[in-house]
Amino acid sequence: MKRIAIPALSALLLGLACDGSGPAIFQLLCFRLEGTAQFIVCGIDLDSLDSLTPVQLSGVLAAWETGQVPVDFTLDVGVRNPNDGITGPLLSLAQIVDFPWDLYVDQSSGSGFDTAWVASGEILDPVDVPGDSETVIVPVAVSFDAVQVLDALGPLGFVDLVLAVGGIDGDTRDEDRLGRLLLRAEPSVDTPFGTMEYPGGIWVWLDWSS
Repeated sequence: MKRIAIPALSALLLGLACDGSGPAIFQLLCFRLEGTAQFIVCGIDLDSLDSLTPVQLSGVLAAWETGQVPVDFTLDVGVRNPNDGITGPLLSLAQIVDFPWDLYVDQSSGSGFDTAWVASGEILDPVDVPGDSETVIVPVAVSFDAVQVLDALGPLGFVDLVLAVGGIDGDTRDEDRLGRLLLRAEPSVDTPFGTMEYPGGIWVWLDWSS
């Protein structure tokens, strides 16, 4: 199948806004962060926790001293295809075939974004996105050693971070919780027009982006 970079489709893609505004004929897929799941730190499942017990905290602190604090979780990325045939033509099915990504975290809970890279990867399987404007989840499997990439935070700052993004309130879509994660991705999407690519990639955060 032929591969078509986004600029080459400029005559067709007259409006790219995810909110449907403007004279859109064909809109790109839209992405945003939806939440985290199965957030495991040193074997501790944080999904239902808002704090660590003294024993759990001691275990994380001890692991930090050894230089190995494994972190594993799934980052749910929402994607929707706005081409539902109502405000423009119908794109009945698009398929995300590649989704190389880099994950960054905000090391500061205050204003601004103190960015630190933590992991890179790719999705395991293609994801179908029907043209009905419904949100489809792209599961992004994330693994890293916190001491190697977040040493500047220190162990207590690290615990605050993972509870914010992976604890019981981790799916809260604001800047102090889920918003401390930021994803850079380079999707490749198969469509009836060919394979669309996003030169330079896109930033995926709390708001829909394309």
